[in-house]
Amino acid sequence: MSRTRPTWPQLPLGVREHVEAECGWPVVRWTSHDGGFSPGPALSLESAAGESLFIKAADGALNAESARLNRREAEIAALLPIEVPTPRFRWSSEVEGWVILAFDAVQGRSPRTPWRSEELRAAGELLGEIAATDAPAGLIPIGEQARFDHWRDLAGGSSAEQEDGLASYGPWLSGARERLAHLEAKWIPAASGTALVHHDFRADNVLLTSAGALVVDWPHAVAGAEFCDLVTWLPALFLEGGPPPHEMLATHPVGRAADPDAVTAYLAAIAGYFVMNSLKPAPPGIPHLRDFQRAQAEVCVAWLEQRIGS
Repeated sequence: MSRTRPTWPQLPLGVREHVEAECGWPVVRWTSHDGGFSPGPALSLESAAGESLFIKAADGALNAESARLNRREAEIAALLPIEVPTPRFRWSSEVEGWVILAFDAVQGRSPRTPWRSEELRAAGELLGEIAATDAPAGLIPIGEQARFDHWRDLAGGSSAEQEDGLASYGPWLSGARERLAHLEAKWIPAASGTALVHHDFRADNVLLTSAGALVVDWPHAVAGAEFCDLVTWLPALFLEGGPPPHEMLATHPVGRAADPDAVTAYLAAIAGYFVMNSLKPAPPGIPHLRDFQRAQAEVCVAWLEQRIGS
């Protein structure tokens, strides 16, 4: 998914001066990292002496939710154990309504899509490494962070606009709403656990380097079941040319170890999230988000139909 982000010269002068003061050196070169779904700048900055940092920032006046997520990511990044495969967090700051985070700048790239087998293997191993990590103290449980009761709302009655949107998914979904609401009601015990869960594991959050794969962007991280990141990744992976979700689940060590009923309950919950959000207007600054959620919803619904039948 591609998007153009604000560049270094486009940031307010006060913000640039503040960043340079925090860095301790003037910025002479910069690179913008476009892509992803957040609307703020994502920049690698470099000094004349070759010092470098990666910064991400959000303008709270334009997008209060992005600013909130940056604050949350700063809190989580400070909690992560040093062994977690992610660029090292350096500092966070706020100036003129902007929330700014700084990390080590890492030489790497996102996986190519359609996925190549060796890069898929590296990302799968990275996911397994995260799943095998204990969530640090202070990270909230998944059941306290996420709200997944969308099938309950849809089963209880929908607007005419929602009904038209649901009908566009095909006849199976309309008839399965009550069953899906029943499965969704079990998602918290199904997804609970003590593992570190990134909760937004996708290609645009994976960085391939010469030293191995890293995962970036942690504002949604929680403590939960080991399989959570795998299940939420598989619809996006399939859309990017990866294997069908049921195949990857069956071959990945985390998927093989997971309780099938727990997987189905959690899948029902995230499917409801994608379906419900696909029916909403696009949020400010992210016009392509609903199309991406719609595409993931279609994969989730087909996967659920395969798992639970008619």
